[in-house]
Amino acid sequence: RPLALFQFSASAPSQALSLLKLVGKKIFEPSIHPSIPSHHIPSSSHGISPVLWPQGKTATAVAHCKRGKGLIRVNGSPVELLEPEIMKFKVYEVVLLLGQERFANIDIRIRVNGGGHVSQIYAIRQALAKSVVAFNQKFVDEASKKEIKEILVQFDRTLLVADPRRCEPKKFGGIGARARYQKSYR
Repeated sequence: RPLALFQFSASAPSQALSLLKLVGKKIFEPSIHPSIPSHHIPSSSHGISPVLWPQGKTATAVAHCKRGKGLIRVNGSPVELLEPEIMKFKVYEVVLLLGQERFANIDIRIRVNGGGHVSQIYAIRQALAKSVVAFNQKFVDEASKKEIKEILVQFDRTLLVADPRRCEPKKFGGIGARARYQKSYR
């Protein structure tokens, strides 16, 4: 069964979870978005957005977005088959925030490798969010791109901005990156 139109709010997580349980084989029912004029929707040969490389600490996700029927695939499998089950909802946040009508006319293929399960999930959700923004910028209009960006940044800035924190290398003269060996004055 396709997802019902749902406006996600932070105060209703139980509503979001119950809605996400309705997800079937196909996530979105294809329909024309009312705010996108038909001449703005590209043909499938021209509807590919720029390739994006969002990263977790060591996980890298590459997203390809093109005009289609509303399918989201991760490493060739539907997004519903993502593991671990609990982290799958982090990916669905993007869909719930923006509404199914924004995804109804686009197919998104995401390839992810490196890192662990959680790192990969965060790279996937960032790739998904960035690909929708890039698609709207390139093929729809600047106003819808700004609207989408505003919604995503208001909810969670890490959907669009990578986390630059990395592990600092150890240096000599100490047991870690900053800690020094203990010394005695007497």
